[in-house]
Amino acid sequence: MAAGAAQILGKSQKEGISAMAVHENLAVNYHQQDTDVYCGAACAQMVLNSIGTALLDQVNLYNDARNNTSELSSWWNPPDGLNWVMNDRRPVGFTNHFVLFPLTTEDAISRKLVWTIHHYKVPPIALVFGGDHWIVVRGYEASAFPASSGDTAYTISAFEVNNPWPPAPSFYLPPPPPSHPAPPPHSPTDNCGTGGTRGVANEHIAYSYWKSTYMTGNKYGTLWNGKNVAICDPEPPAERAGNVEPPIRRLSGDKIISVKEAIKYAARGLERFDLTNRKGYSEAFKETRPADPVLVHRLDKTDSFYYVIPYKQKEKMVTAAVAVDGRFGDYQQTIALPPDGSPILSGLDRNEILKRIEGQKIRLECSRESIIVREEAFCLYPALVWRPCLESLSPFSPFHMITVGDNRIFIRVDGRIFTQLHTHIPGV
Repeated sequence: MAAGAAQILGKSQKEGISAMAVHENLAVNYHQQDTDVYCGAACAQMVLNSIGTALLDQVNLYNDARNNTSELSSWWNPPDGLNWVMNDRRPVGFTNHFVLFPLTTEDAISRKLVWTIHHYKVPPIALVFGGDHWIVVRGYEASAFPASSGDTAYTISAFEVNNPWPPAPSFYLPPPPPSHPAPPPHSPTDNCGTGGTRGVANEHIAYSYWKSTYMTGNKYGTLWNGKNVAICDPEPPAERAGNVEPPIRRLSGDKIISVKEAIKYAARGLERFDLTNRKGYSEAFKETRPADPVLVHRLDKTDSFYYVIPYKQKEKMVTAAVAVDGRFGDYQQTIALPPDGSPILSGLDRNEILKRIEGQKIRLECSRESIIVREEAFCLYPALVWRPCLESLSPFSPFHMITVGDNRIFIRVDGRIFTQLHTHIPGV
């Protein structure tokens, strides 16, 4: 089984959580999905490797999951097929087994995640973004350790995850530099999780944001439609709703907060969870200063905004970023690079986007026609935009949005250009 790190942390009463809290984080090496539809296979690869297998090939894991499902036509990575793979490929000597849980409530599935990490020391795999994507949940923070699989007395305050998106650089992207070769094959030194186009291994999500954006209930297929889905340990889930954190004092939400307020609330979030002193995050925040926050508009939610606050080191390289709610200031999420990682969020500058797009001929996916982005006849949206889609399965990879007549063009922060965002993509 994977070795887990557990510790007791002191927390601030003013943020509405208990004075003492616990934190467990399992050792799970991060690996990217090899194509834009291999998220489930990548998660299986990571979890199986953490419990003693070699790094299995994602192509085989993906194909075998699709060969062992009751709903092949509905999914790229089907839940029952992925669960079958986990049990079929578990290593000799691993005496436990995996069970697919489609539960009615977010609370119940989140407690299953916590119990699997705490008691079995195995990272569960969760279906998030309404059924669009699989991620590994490797750690949690709570008011106390759970006493049993049915314990509902403790409160959850955060999760730590391995999100296998973005896909590893491959044949459909420009060749990566020699210093960051592209898998497959994967290895302990394959550069997955080191930033840039290689993903980010250290990702921390506040529980409130987990509930509102990540574990939002599956909306695909027949067998698990309307359920909250994860692959966990075999013990039964909690039968009743559990305790929740008391409410904290919030802003009214009548207006979008200022950039200065965004920086302030980001700092509060880092302080609340003591992330700047935590392994995996402390080096990324060492000698950093917050750069200009960037406002992002959620395209899939009415009047929903968040700020991304980049943190730059002396060399002006962004090594970490924090997201806070754009109306209420709530801390949402943090990503952090390992030492010697590649810069992240390098394409946030609007002036660079304008230089990049002016005069270009852009082929429209929907019609196969091309349009010219003329200086006199396009509009750059004042905020960046994001929604879960095939082109971005991380809130830290939003898009600049440009309108040319009736057409929209999306430029992701890594510079890639899209003329359409593909949604309703079960299990990629």
